Amino acid sequence: MQVSVWKSLFHKIKLSGRTDRMYNVETGPAIPEDIRIVIKQFFHSYNHFKGARQFQTDTFIKEVFYATKQDPRDQRSIDEMETYIQSKNVSRLRLKSYVIDEYLRVGEKVCMIGVTREFSNAHRNRVLYFIIQEEGIWRFHHIVRSHHGKILEKFQVKEQVGFVVGDDKVALLFLTHADSADASTFMLGDYVHSEGYLEVEQEVSGQLYYRIVRMNRVH
Repeated sequence: MQVSVWKSLFHKIKLSGRTDRMYNVETGPAIPEDIRIVIKQFFHSYNHFKGARQFQTDTFIKEVFYATKQDPRDQRSIDEMETYIQSKNVSRLRLKSYVIDEYLRVGEKVCMIGVTREFSNAHRNRVLYFIIQEEGIWRFHHIVRSHHGKILEKFQVKEQVGFVVGDDKVALLFLTHADSADASTFMLGDYVHSEGYLEVEQEVSGQLYYRIVRMNRVH
């Protein structure tokens, strides 16, 4: 999907609220049946990555691969990426449970869900997923990760504004469009909660970075 279209969708997301209650996929927000079935099947296959292939776009597989491999120079085929992820999943924590606490219909063929996941060691985290409809089939397209920290650097590269968010141990690079509200709202030293997906369809000096979906100041 073109960047300008996602930019418009993200604006709608920033205006959405988040519920305080936690739900599971069966009793949570009102989700259309065809999308709810895909969500359920996706998580049913979660611990066997290849088993969920029909519910994933190529972009989704690339995002998971590069988040795992952390090497933007690695240019494997989609099938090779999938095989690599599957091999890594064997030694990873198992997904124990999940709950849907947010659902937003962004457009006719795009929706977003917020999911709190619990793993076999009792660790929990929360991510957003974008699900799009391709050729009449709903598929997971983006996984949006959260990151807390101070804005350590802010800079502009052509039409993009970059934020390095984190601390002296872990820092991630987030980018947004120069004319977005985030670009002018957040400044060096602000403590923020950033949510973004790993950009795999564009490159900036061969460096991995996250496309901002939404960012909030933490007081």
